[in-house]
Amino acid sequence: MTDYYVRFLTLVGEIERTFPVTNWQVGGVPVWPLARNELYVDLYWQDHASPRNGGQAAQPQRLSTRLGSVLSRAAIPIANIWQSRTDLRHMMLFPRAADALFFGDEFALECIDGVWRDRFFHPLIEELHQKGCTTLLMQRGTLQRQPRSSPVLAANTIENWGPLLATGLGLSKRLAGEFPAHEAVVKFVNDYGAPTRALGPDLLRKKAASVLATAYGFEQVLRIVRPSICFMMSLGMGHALALACRRRGVLSVEVQRSGVGPRLLEYSWAAVPEDGYSVLPAVFWTWTEVDAEAVSNWSNSLKRPWHRGVCGGHPQLRPWLDDRNPETQRFDAKIGKLREAHPARLEILVALQNHDGYVGLWNDLADLIERASSEWRWWLRRHPYSPQSNKELGRLMTIRRPNVLIDEASTLPLPALLRHMDALVSIRSGAAGEASMFGLKPIFLSPVARDVLPPLFASGGAEIIDTMTLLEERLAGLSRATKIRASQPELRTVLSQLDAIAAEYSNLCGIRPTRARR
Repeated sequence: MTDYYVRFLTLVGEIERTFPVTNWQVGGVPVWPLARNELYVDLYWQDHASPRNGGQAAQPQRLSTRLGSVLSRAAIPIANIWQSRTDLRHMMLFPRAADALFFGDEFALECIDGVWRDRFFHPLIEELHQKGCTTLLMQRGTLQRQPRSSPVLAANTIENWGPLLATGLGLSKRLAGEFPAHEAVVKFVNDYGAPTRALGPDLLRKKAASVLATAYGFEQVLRIVRPSICFMMSLGMGHALALACRRRGVLSVEVQRSGVGPRLLEYSWAAVPEDGYSVLPAVFWTWTEVDAEAVSNWSNSLKRPWHRGVCGGHPQLRPWLDDRNPETQRFDAKIGKLREAHPARLEILVALQNHDGYVGLWNDLADLIERASSEWRWWLRRHPYSPQSNKELGRLMTIRRPNVLIDEASTLPLPALLRHMDALVSIRSGAAGEASMFGLKPIFLSPVARDVLPPLFASGGAEIIDTMTLLEERLAGLSRATKIRASQPELRTVLSQLDAIAAEYSNLCGIRPTRARR
């Protein structure tokens, strides 16, 4: 079985090498990256067609439904206040000046001691504060996770009102579009067996109009904040923020959030325009040098450094690799108490994923857990945003044994657990990348993982075991030997490097700096 992600990279790579899609524009917005994102989603659903809808695309919304959606978006500010009612002191109604702006994602939050914080940005914000820099944190999505560790400015008003404004003004119909070799590209995609919806000119006009209107909203924020650097967690609406940053001469930095490595969608481009893509970040902060090199493979071809990769490491991990860190010691003590309650010879972390079609596999794993030695402790970790009971996980969530921990595994920070594990088991979880940094050799239950995480297999740092009999034998042969942990760059050094790049970037954009850089 070929993973949809491999199919996607193969398809877009051939398109970019063969056709002039780098010249596709609507209203001055390069739209191939937008089409690329839509094509990625379509290929995913082609591979994961839900039996509930027979794999068919969603039907057009009725007028009443669309009207309800519009009203819901318009009422976002009121919803933000209501969701923050228990933690109003951390709700920021208006932006303020800051040296660095952070654009976070609700799915990157984790709850530590009852307080929610961004697992990737929190270390960077703390480091900048120690340097004497000021910061402002924006968050896309909802504000349901309360209380928060620091003040947050909701970005959902901008990202929801932007598309509404574009629609209300009929912007997509007024924008000029250029799609050279469009018919040839559509035929190529169709012959490949992939959906062509993402390539529709009308859709791309709407996407471009939405990006333009949303970028305008972000520009108003940037005018007030006047940061030299803007850190972002993901694309999506990040396209609009990247465009706003480029217009204002602000260095946009996308921080890697997944262990997928160089096969991340935004790390792989076969061709880019001479001046890069204005809707892509200027810098890609990667976890490893290999990932940074993947960006350099295409960004080095640019005449000017509009894009580049910087290996900053995993922002969260450095303290967890330090046995003397106070917070690390505190969680070591918590996990130590859990381990003392039921001594075990082997600690096994299972990263659960709610992929369709794997119920049988999870049930087989449940059988193995129930028959395996009681000296093996199983930490069944749900994704922080998955429901507590999920039928896609089969019988796993129903197991009740002293050597099976579910709630504890799902509420502790992932790095805190990885420090104490002897094995990580998953279908194809990106947590494997983080596990490898703690000296673990991840075990995958599906061969699809080889396509998703090829760097781990190329280095011999992962293995596929697709039968429970072999998995049981492999776990039985594990030892408690000392693991070699990967080193992580100093955050302060990386941030100083970005300061220098930010000064260069503002000059590249032809913008005079408005804030002194530290």
